[in-house]
Amino acid sequence: MEHTSTKRLYEYWDQVRNGRFAPNRFEIEPARLADILPDIFILECPNSATYRFRLAGTRICSGLGHELRRQNLLDYWDPRDREGLQSLLHSVATDGAGILVDFMGKSANTSEQAHFEMLVLPLVHTDNAVNRMLGSIAPLTHHYWAGTQEIRHLTLNTFEFVWPDTRPPVPVAGEPPVLLNDRTPSAAELRSRFRVLEGGLSRRPD
Repeated sequence: MEHTSTKRLYEYWDQVRNGRFAPNRFEIEPARLADILPDIFILECPNSATYRFRLAGTRICSGLGHELRRQNLLDYWDPRDREGLQSLLHSVATDGAGILVDFMGKSANTSEQAHFEMLVLPLVHTDNAVNRMLGSIAPLTHHYWAGTQEIRHLTLNTFEFVWPDTRPPVPVAGEPPVLLNDRTPSAAELRSRFRVLEGGLSRRPD
C-alpha cells in the first residue's frame, strides 16, 4: 500500500472488524475518516456481476472526470480485465479477502494516462452476507489535466490479496464459482500474479 488514504482506510476497517470476517456497514463512522472521505467509496453488490457505487468521494469523481454514483464499477474497465476483476471482487464477498489494485486510467479524448491505487474491503449489510464493499481510489501520480478530462479506459497493472489474518480462510461451502471466459486467467493464474500482504501494510515509505 503506497497512498496514505489506502493505509488509513485499511487500518480503520481492520480495527472495526475486530477479528470478524468483516465489519457491519452500520459500524462504519464517516467522522472517523473525515480526512480521507474524498478518496472513499461504498459499493452495493446485489449479484456477482454488479458492483454499483452508492457513494463516491469528490476526489475520486474529480480524478476520473465524472460522477460515479449508481454506476457499475466493472463498466469502466477494459474488456480484457473486466472478468478478472469480477472474479476478484467475488473473492472479497465470499472469502473475506481485501484486494489492492494498481491500475492505469486513460483519457477518453487523448492518450494521456494517470496511475491509481484502489483498495476494496468487505462489509456485512443484510442477511449476514457481504453485499456492500468499502474502498478507496487514490492517485499515485499527479497530472496537470487531472479533473478536466474524463477517464474511462481503466487497465490493470497488478493485484494483491490482503488477508487480514495473514492467510486465506477456508472457502465457503456451496458457493458457485465465477465463470471465466478464454481471455480471463483462472483463479490459480490470477493468484500467481499476486503476493499476500501480511496484515495488509507494506513496509514501503510514504
